[in-house]
Amino acid sequence: MAASKRPRKPYRPGRNGCGVLLRAEPWKVAAVFGPLEQILDELEGEGTVSAMPNGTPIFQDTNDGCWYEMVPALAGFVDAYEIHESRCGRAMPLEPLRLLARKLEVSMPLFDTDTVPARAALAVLKAETMNMRADYARDLVQTVRIQVEMEQVREAGAP
Repeated sequence: MAASKRPRKPYRPGRNGCGVLLRAEPWKVAAVFGPLEQILDELEGEGTVSAMPNGTPIFQDTNDGCWYEMVPALAGFVDAYEIHESRCGRAMPLEPLRLLARKLEVSMPLFDTDTVPARAALAVLKAETMNMRADYARDLVQTVRIQVEMEQVREAGAP
């Protein structure tokens, strides 16, 4: 390089939206909580859930239009907030959602005594999510993805 030229500035990639609170991006929160609220709406309104022919409860995500199994989705949601609970030290109302997932998994009947506490828990978790930073929420999702992958590797029998 010639002595009269300055060296290039080194590239330092930054993460988009590092300090942005999810309160400023409510569509992201709605994308996460919308399908869960639709599941509860369907349970309270019709008293049934959509299911595959083998009886596995499923739901349609309004964001992408794809169908997903309810129990693993609820389990992943609860796992994410368990991690958040351990990181922040505040108790999260996760037991109603765990109970809902267990009952759906074994095809037990669901009543208002199950859906009303689950809806109240979702409201608390939604308020908690609104105060999260976007990068923190991305990190929670990535941590849960890694956890799920590790469980799949363990189940496959890999050392």
